[in-house]
Amino acid sequence: MTPEEIASFKPFLGRIPLFKDLSAADFDKVAAMLKPLSLPKGAVLFQQGDAADSFYVITSGQLQLRAERGGRTHVIGFRSRSDTVGETALLSGEPRAFTAVLDTSCEFLVLSKADFSAALAESPALLLQLSRSLSVRLSQEARLGRGKRPQPRLIALVCALGEDDRAAFAAATALSLAEQTRKRVILVELDPKAGASAKALGLAGKAVGEDDLHGRDLRDPKVLADILERHPSGLGVLSVAPSTLSGRLYKSLFLLYNLLRDNSDYVLIAARGAGGEVERTALAEADQWVLAGSAGGLTDFIARRAELEAFTPAPKRTLEVWLGASAPGELVLSSGREWTRIAWPAGFGEAARADAAAALARFPAARAGVDGLARRFARLRVGLALGTGAALGYALIGVVKAFERAGIPIDCLAGTSIGSVVGGLHALGLTGAEIERIAVGVDKAWVWENLFWDITVPRSGVFAGTTLHRFLRSYFEDREFHELPLPFACVATDIETGEAVTFREGRVVDAVRASCGIPLVFQPFPHQGRFLVDGGLVDPVPIRVTSQMGADILVAVNLTMPAGARKSSLRERRLGEAVLELDLERIKELTLPKALQAPNFMQVFFQMIYTMEYEIAKSRSAMAHVNIHPDLTGFSWTEMHRAKEIIEAGEKVAEAALPKVKALLPFFAGRGDADLGGRTW
Repeated sequence: MTPEEIASFKPFLGRIPLFKDLSAADFDKVAAMLKPLSLPKGAVLFQQGDAADSFYVITSGQLQLRAERGGRTHVIGFRSRSDTVGETALLSGEPRAFTAVLDTSCEFLVLSKADFSAALAESPALLLQLSRSLSVRLSQEARLGRGKRPQPRLIALVCALGEDDRAAFAAATALSLAEQTRKRVILVELDPKAGASAKALGLAGKAVGEDDLHGRDLRDPKVLADILERHPSGLGVLSVAPSTLSGRLYKSLFLLYNLLRDNSDYVLIAARGAGGEVERTALAEADQWVLAGSAGGLTDFIARRAELEAFTPAPKRTLEVWLGASAPGELVLSSGREWTRIAWPAGFGEAARADAAAALARFPAARAGVDGLARRFARLRVGLALGTGAALGYALIGVVKAFERAGIPIDCLAGTSIGSVVGGLHALGLTGAEIERIAVGVDKAWVWENLFWDITVPRSGVFAGTTLHRFLRSYFEDREFHELPLPFACVATDIETGEAVTFREGRVVDAVRASCGIPLVFQPFPHQGRFLVDGGLVDPVPIRVTSQMGADILVAVNLTMPAGARKSSLRERRLGEAVLELDLERIKELTLPKALQAPNFMQVFFQMIYTMEYEIAKSRSAMAHVNIHPDLTGFSWTEMHRAKEIIEAGEKVAEAALPKVKALLPFFAGRGDADLGGRTW
């Protein structure tokens, strides 16, 4: 490097462990040998098995390390700005142990082994210092591991929306991401009318011009202080028109994006489309794409989708976000993409563009959707797996009530048997209190009045299930899964093959009815050539399904218990102030022959199911971050009339688990400004 370049990189290099303790003379010798290198995203820095002839200092960007083992490729680590890679080339001539592939466009400073050998001849102390630094680094990696895959840090928002909605969506999403994560977030409004999103956040909204960036060192974090507007939450906003970046600044775009990425935790780049060269560069550098649309801009949405599909290099996995009361079924089901919906009432875009924070407070449904999108970006989605248990499942209502009272979000639900009923109703939009009112109404009189007429010739079940289906349909009507406000899934069992059948498409009422079909009690539910019964036979706590739905924080509610721990046949009947205890088991022993004292057919059958469900649930629940397991030994699975007591038991145990869930959500770490960890822009 030239003396001028050495001077500009000296503060940066001085913070790197391999260089920071070198003498000034040795530092200058090594710095003079470093050569700059720029490579585009997707390039291979070196291959596993290559000769080790140099090492690299990453000055901008991010790369991943891959190793071939047993014919398969494994990602073994990641490196980003200020990291070094290939240090062993300085100390040995062994081949590369891994392949280095660029996740973003990157800049490096390269030191060849030949130059290093020349430096050693003049200053042997250099070898000792580098050996010590390398040993420390290897020791740290052995203790801490080589790092997990980083979260998406640069997210491109392609907004097929009207002007108000576009500015409001970008501002609200960025603000929510800062609040939900308590981390540093930068919003880049890449729009010809740049500044609207900043104004929605109460900032000046002054667009950055070409002169503000031209000639600046875009590797220097100090530049951000001049080009970003700062929100009290810690959110930084860069307002810039694409035309500003398309001229003489175009070749420096990847440096700008890396500067933003390296000095924040998340960067959101909001653009109108994907057709311009500046917008396409943002898409190429992004870790994730988001396509947002609404009914008012359906044609534009379809056009933007086509642009993304035709994008070169190959398109990334795209999250589609629909703003409105419901997403068009044919659009959602035909895309095959990940998608979500945000309730976006009429007038919300206009209100949020004027004051995003006030609009979010005024429209709680929209706030919930935007917060859910932010948690999706941050991989903080809470998934609730609701288990099987018949009447014991009323405890699930208590869990939902406790979560609501504590302000803990539920981003997706999966249920089995009674868990599918409670989960489905909550996904439909009913609160815990509203579901409780339904449960309390299903008393003994309701059961006899409704199920009596459902009795059928018991070929494969005592009840036909018609009444249950009609009851469920009174709430779900003919809604399909994609029409529910919350993502929901439920599990049934194919009684002929023993396979688990997971429902995430089609009519919700049919799926829930199938999931609730207790064997021998209800006839199997015919569905697409299968005969389906209670999902508890194969998946009594569907925590894996919740994980497959994209949940990051897994909460399992397990209602199973060992067969012997379930409520015995002891009955207590209150007569005034006295209590008469009638031990039927003891009477049976005294009056019946031995042959008739054994459990009957139905007892054997259900005890077998209880035992099987308990063992399966115990193994499946192990993957949950938080397990909620109510003590329901004082209740029977048939006691539908004791709803209030069982709900209270569920609330009690859920409240004890709330601190564990809150500890996994940064939002509960503090209610004030976002925690920036003492770092500045």
